[in-house]
Amino acid sequence: MMELDRRFAMALKNLSDAPPPMAEAIRKQDGMSEAPDVLIFSPAFTTMDIHRPASLLALTSTHWAIAINSSKFPDKAVATEVTSAIGSAYGQTLAVELSILLLDGRLAIHAAGSKSTGFIIYFNTVMEKLYREAAFFALNQIVERAGGRGDAIPQKTQLTNPALSMKFNSALERFTPPDRTIDSYTAWFAVVSGFHRQLSPAAMLVRTETELILISDEAPSGGLFHGPQQNLGYVVTYMPRKRIRAVTCRPGAKLSTLEITLAADNMAESITVLIPPEVSDTVKSVAT
Repeated sequence: MMELDRRFAMALKNLSDAPPPMAEAIRKQDGMSEAPDVLIFSPAFTTMDIHRPASLLALTSTHWAIAINSSKFPDKAVATEVTSAIGSAYGQTLAVELSILLLDGRLAIHAAGSKSTGFIIYFNTVMEKLYREAAFFALNQIVERAGGRGDAIPQKTQLTNPALSMKFNSALERFTPPDRTIDSYTAWFAVVSGFHRQLSPAAMLVRTETELILISDEAPSGGLFHGPQQNLGYVVTYMPRKRIRAVTCRPGAKLSTLEITLAADNMAESITVLIPPEVSDTVKSVAT
Protein backbone atom coordinates (compact mmCIF):
# COMPACT_ATOMS: atom_id res chain seq x y z
CA MET A 1 0.00 0.00 0.00
CA MET A 2 1.30 3.46 -0.86
CA GLU A 3 2.09 5.93 1.92
CA LEU A 4 -0.93 8.13 2.59
CA ASP A 5 -0.76 11.84 3.33
CA ARG A 6 -2.70 12.20 6.57
CA ARG A 7 -3.10 15.97 6.19
CA PHE A 8 -5.02 16.39 2.94
CA ALA A 9 -7.14 14.41 0.47
CA MET A 10 -5.27 12.60 -2.29
CA ALA A 11 -6.06 10.67 -5.46
CA LEU A 12 -5.18 6.96 -5.35
CA LYS A 13 -4.45 4.63 -8.26
CA ASN A 14 -5.80 1.38 -6.81
CA LEU A 15 -8.06 0.22 -4.00
CA SER A 16 -5.05 -1.64 -2.58
CA ASP A 17 -3.54 1.78 -1.82
CA ALA A 18 -6.45 2.70 0.49
CA PRO A 19 -6.78 1.75 4.18
CA PRO A 20 -7.83 -1.95 4.19
CA PRO A 21 -11.16 -1.61 6.06
CA MET A 22 -12.35 1.16 3.72
CA ALA A 23 -11.09 -0.60 0.58
CA GLU A 24 -12.88 -3.80 1.57
CA ALA A 25 -16.10 -1.89 2.30
CA ILE A 26 -15.96 -0.37 -1.21
CA ARG A 27 -15.32 -3.77 -2.85
CA LYS A 28 -18.52 -5.13 -1.28
CA GLN A 29 -20.67 -2.50 -2.99
CA ASP A 30 -22.53 -3.34 -6.20
CA GLY A 31 -20.66 -2.43 -9.37
CA MET A 32 -17.27 -2.15 -7.68
CA SER A 33 -15.69 -5.24 -9.22
CA GLU A 34 -13.88 -3.10 -11.80
CA ALA A 35 -11.04 -0.71 -10.97
CA PRO A 36 -12.39 2.78 -10.14
CA ASP A 37 -11.82 5.57 -12.63
CA VAL A 38 -11.72 8.04 -9.73
CA LEU A 39 -10.51 7.12 -6.25
CA ILE A 40 -9.99 9.77 -3.56
CA PHE A 41 -9.01 9.26 0.07
CA SER A 42 -9.62 12.05 2.58
CA PRO A 43 -8.10 11.63 6.06
CA ALA A 44 -10.01 12.66 9.17
CA PHE A 45 -9.59 16.33 9.98
CA THR A 46 -10.87 18.99 12.37
CA THR A 47 -12.29 22.32 11.26
CA MET A 48 -13.18 24.83 13.97
CA ASP A 49 -14.56 22.55 16.73
CA ILE A 50 -16.02 19.97 14.34
CA HIS A 51 -14.31 16.64 13.67
CA ARG A 52 -14.78 15.22 10.16
CA PRO A 53 -14.33 11.48 9.54
CA ALA A 54 -12.01 9.88 7.00
CA SER A 55 -13.63 8.92 3.69
CA LEU A 56 -12.95 7.04 0.48
CA LEU A 57 -14.77 7.99 -2.74
CA ALA A 58 -14.78 5.53 -5.65
CA LEU A 59 -16.30 6.23 -9.07
CA THR A 60 -16.50 3.77 -11.95
CA SER A 61 -18.20 4.23 -15.31
CA THR A 62 -21.44 2.67 -13.98
CA HIS A 63 -21.49 3.02 -10.17
CA TRP A 64 -20.25 5.14 -7.28
CA ALA A 65 -19.49 4.20 -3.69
CA ILE A 66 -18.44 6.00 -0.52
CA ALA A 67 -16.80 4.51 2.58
CA ILE A 68 -16.70 6.43 5.88
CA ASN A 69 -14.36 5.61 8.76
CA SER A 70 -15.64 7.24 11.94
CA SER A 71 -14.86 6.97 15.65
CA LYS A 72 -17.46 5.79 18.15
CA PHE A 73 -17.23 6.23 21.91
CA PRO A 74 -19.50 3.56 23.45
CA ASP A 75 -18.18 4.07 26.99
CA LYS A 76 -17.02 7.70 26.50
CA ALA A 77 -13.46 6.59 27.09
CA VAL A 78 -12.24 4.30 24.34
CA ALA A 79 -12.73 5.19 20.68
CA THR A 80 -13.69 2.41 18.26
CA GLU A 81 -13.16 2.83 14.53
CA VAL A 82 -16.29 1.95 12.53
CA THR A 83 -16.28 1.69 8.73
CA SER A 84 -19.52 1.96 6.77
CA ALA A 85 -20.15 2.17 3.04
CA ILE A 86 -22.94 3.00 0.64
CA GLY A 87 -23.26 3.28 -3.12
CA SER A 88 -25.55 3.22 -6.13
CA ALA A 89 -25.72 2.96 -9.89
CA TYR A 90 -25.73 6.23 -11.83
CA GLY A 91 -29.05 5.15 -13.33
CA GLN A 92 -30.58 5.60 -9.86
CA THR A 93 -28.78 8.86 -9.05
CA LEU A 94 -30.58 12.19 -9.13
CA ALA A 95 -28.11 14.98 -8.43
CA VAL A 96 -24.67 15.96 -7.18
CA GLU A 97 -24.01 18.71 -4.64
CA LEU A 98 -20.66 20.33 -3.90
CA SER A 99 -20.25 22.73 -0.95
CA ILE A 100 -17.18 24.87 -0.43
CA LEU A 101 -17.50 26.60 2.96
CA LEU A 102 -14.16 28.05 4.06
CA LEU A 103 -12.09 24.96 5.01
CA ASP A 104 -15.07 22.62 5.26
CA GLY A 105 -15.84 21.03 1.90
CA ARG A 106 -18.69 18.59 1.30
CA LEU A 107 -19.70 16.32 -1.57
CA ALA A 108 -23.19 14.83 -1.54
CA ILE A 109 -24.61 12.41 -4.09
CA HIS A 110 -28.40 12.09 -4.10
CA ALA A 111 -29.79 8.69 -5.13
CA ALA A 112 -33.43 7.76 -5.70
CA GLY A 113 -35.28 6.48 -2.67
CA SER A 114 -32.42 6.99 -0.22
CA LYS A 115 -31.65 9.53 2.47
CA SER A 116 -29.24 12.15 1.17
CA THR A 117 -27.52 12.46 4.53
CA GLY A 118 -26.06 9.00 4.02
CA PHE A 119 -24.08 10.16 1.01
CA ILE A 120 -22.21 13.18 2.39
CA ILE A 121 -18.43 13.13 2.59
CA TYR A 122 -16.24 15.91 3.96
CA PHE A 123 -12.86 17.20 2.86
CA ASN A 124 -10.48 20.06 3.50
CA THR A 125 -11.12 22.63 0.76
CA VAL A 126 -7.39 22.98 0.14
CA MET A 127 -7.98 19.95 -2.11
CA GLU A 128 -11.20 21.25 -3.64
CA LYS A 129 -10.04 20.66 -7.23
CA LEU A 130 -9.97 16.88 -6.71
CA TYR A 131 -13.58 16.81 -5.60
CA ARG A 132 -14.77 19.34 -8.17
CA GLU A 133 -13.38 17.12 -10.93
CA ALA A 134 -14.93 14.05 -9.25
CA ALA A 135 -18.31 15.85 -9.21
CA PHE A 136 -17.93 16.58 -12.94
CA PHE A 137 -17.10 12.91 -13.63
CA ALA A 138 -20.11 11.64 -11.67
CA LEU A 139 -22.37 14.21 -13.32
CA ASN A 140 -21.28 13.10 -16.80
CA GLN A 141 -22.10 9.46 -15.96
CA ILE A 142 -25.54 10.41 -14.59
CA VAL A 143 -26.27 12.43 -17.75
CA GLU A 144 -25.34 9.47 -19.96
CA ARG A 145 -27.54 7.05 -17.98
CA ALA A 146 -30.41 9.55 -18.02
CA GLY A 147 -30.48 9.71 -21.80
CA GLY A 148 -27.40 11.63 -22.85
CA ARG A 149 -27.16 15.23 -23.87
CA GLY A 150 -30.22 17.26 -24.77
CA ASP A 151 -30.91 18.98 -28.06
CA ALA A 152 -28.12 21.14 -29.41
CA ILE A 153 -28.34 24.78 -28.40
CA PRO A 154 -28.26 26.94 -31.57
CA GLN A 155 -26.80 29.99 -29.87
CA LYS A 156 -25.78 31.26 -26.48
CA THR A 157 -28.60 33.24 -24.89
CA GLN A 158 -27.92 34.80 -21.50
CA LEU A 159 -30.60 36.15 -19.19
CA THR A 160 -28.22 37.86 -16.83
CA ASN A 161 -28.45 40.25 -13.93
CA PRO A 162 -26.28 43.30 -14.70
CA ALA A 163 -25.43 43.53 -11.00
CA LEU A 164 -24.00 39.99 -10.91
CA SER A 165 -21.22 40.14 -8.34
CA MET A 166 -17.60 39.31 -9.02
CA LYS A 167 -18.04 36.33 -6.70
CA PHE A 168 -20.80 34.81 -8.82
CA ASN A 169 -19.04 35.67 -12.08
CA SER A 170 -16.07 33.70 -10.76
CA ALA A 171 -18.32 30.84 -9.61
CA LEU A 172 -19.97 30.63 -13.04
CA GLU A 173 -16.61 29.86 -14.61
CA ARG A 174 -15.29 27.73 -11.77
CA PHE A 175 -18.25 25.40 -11.28
CA THR A 176 -19.56 24.96 -14.84
CA PRO A 177 -18.25 21.67 -16.32
CA PRO A 178 -15.56 22.55 -18.90
CA ASP A 179 -17.29 20.98 -21.93
CA ARG A 180 -20.69 22.64 -21.41
CA THR A 181 -22.39 25.44 -23.34
CA ILE A 182 -24.26 27.88 -21.11
CA ASP A 183 -27.74 28.46 -22.49
CA SER A 184 -29.03 30.96 -19.94
CA TYR A 185 -28.62 32.08 -16.36
CA THR A 186 -29.97 34.56 -13.87
CA ALA A 187 -28.98 35.73 -10.41
CA TRP A 188 -30.69 37.34 -7.43
CA PHE A 189 -29.71 39.06 -4.23
CA ALA A 190 -30.21 37.82 -0.67
CA VAL A 191 -33.58 38.67 0.89
CA VAL A 192 -33.35 40.42 4.26
CA SER A 193 -36.20 41.21 6.66
CA GLY A 194 -36.77 44.49 8.43
CA PHE A 195 -35.01 43.07 11.49
CA HIS A 196 -31.77 42.48 9.51
CA ARG A 197 -32.45 38.75 9.38
CA GLN A 198 -31.47 37.01 6.17
CA LEU A 199 -34.46 35.06 4.85
CA SER A 200 -32.75 33.52 1.81
CA PRO A 201 -29.22 33.67 0.40
CA ALA A 202 -27.97 35.25 -2.80
CA ALA A 203 -27.88 32.69 -5.61
CA MET A 204 -27.89 32.09 -9.35
CA LEU A 205 -29.43 29.45 -11.61
CA VAL A 206 -27.56 28.30 -14.71
CA ARG A 207 -28.89 26.16 -17.59
CA THR A 208 -26.61 24.21 -19.90
CA GLU A 209 -27.57 21.67 -22.56
CA THR A 210 -27.40 18.87 -19.96
CA GLU A 211 -28.16 20.23 -16.49
CA LEU A 212 -29.39 23.00 -14.23
CA ILE A 213 -26.75 24.34 -11.85
CA LEU A 214 -27.82 26.15 -8.70
CA ILE A 215 -24.98 28.19 -7.18
CA SER A 216 -25.87 29.65 -3.81
CA ASP A 217 -24.35 31.28 -0.78
CA GLU A 218 -24.50 29.11 2.30
CA ALA A 219 -28.05 29.01 3.69
CA PRO A 220 -28.63 31.57 6.47
CA SER A 221 -28.19 30.35 10.03
CA GLY A 222 -31.22 32.25 11.31
CA GLY A 223 -29.32 34.68 13.52
CA LEU A 224 -29.53 38.46 13.37
CA PHE A 225 -26.88 40.59 11.73
CA HIS A 226 -26.45 44.23 10.79
CA GLY A 227 -25.19 45.31 7.39
CA PRO A 228 -24.03 43.00 4.56
CA GLN A 229 -23.21 39.45 5.59
CA GLN A 230 -19.72 38.28 4.60
CA ASN A 231 -20.11 34.89 2.92
CA LEU A 232 -17.17 33.40 1.07
CA GLY A 233 -18.57 29.91 0.52
CA TYR A 234 -20.64 28.24 -2.21
CA VAL A 235 -23.22 25.48 -2.37
CA VAL A 236 -23.43 24.11 -5.92
CA THR A 237 -26.19 21.68 -6.92
CA TYR A 238 -26.04 19.89 -10.29
CA MET A 239 -29.41 18.63 -11.58
CA PRO A 240 -29.40 16.68 -14.89
CA ARG A 241 -32.18 18.06 -17.08
CA LYS A 242 -33.22 14.56 -18.17
CA ARG A 243 -33.99 13.83 -14.50
CA ILE A 244 -36.32 16.85 -14.13
CA ARG A 245 -39.99 15.87 -14.09
CA ALA A 246 -41.63 19.10 -12.96
CA VAL A 247 -40.85 22.74 -12.20
CA THR A 248 -43.32 24.79 -10.16
CA CYS A 249 -43.14 28.27 -8.68
CA ARG A 250 -45.45 29.23 -5.82
CA PRO A 251 -45.74 32.99 -5.22
CA GLY A 252 -45.38 34.54 -1.78
CA ALA A 253 -45.38 38.03 -0.28
CA LYS A 254 -41.71 38.12 0.76
CA LEU A 255 -40.43 34.96 -0.91
CA SER A 256 -41.57 32.74 -3.75
CA THR A 257 -40.80 29.01 -3.73
CA LEU A 258 -39.27 27.30 -6.74
CA GLU A 259 -39.62 23.53 -6.60
CA ILE A 260 -37.70 21.27 -8.99
CA THR A 261 -38.77 17.61 -8.94
CA LEU A 262 -36.17 15.05 -10.02
CA ALA A 263 -36.99 11.40 -10.69
CA ALA A 264 -35.16 8.14 -11.41
CA ASP A 265 -36.10 4.48 -11.11
CA ASN A 266 -39.73 5.43 -10.28
CA MET A 267 -38.60 7.44 -7.26
CA ALA A 268 -38.72 11.23 -6.97
CA GLU A 269 -37.17 13.93 -4.84
CA SER A 270 -37.76 17.68 -4.85
CA ILE A 271 -35.26 20.49 -4.45
CA THR A 272 -36.76 23.71 -3.04
CA VAL A 273 -35.29 27.15 -3.64
CA LEU A 274 -36.51 30.38 -1.99
CA ILE A 275 -36.33 33.37 -4.36
CA PRO A 276 -37.43 37.03 -4.38
CA PRO A 277 -40.93 37.32 -5.95
CA GLU A 278 -39.77 39.85 -8.55
CA VAL A 279 -37.44 37.31 -10.23
CA SER A 280 -39.92 34.40 -10.25
CA ASP A 281 -40.74 34.54 -13.95
CA THR A 282 -37.11 34.83 -15.02
CA VAL A 283 -35.95 32.03 -12.71
CA LYS A 284 -38.72 29.72 -13.94
CA SER A 285 -37.84 30.47 -17.57
CA VAL A 286 -34.24 29.39 -16.91
CA ALA A 287 -35.38 26.28 -15.03
CA THR A 288 -37.61 25.10 -17.86
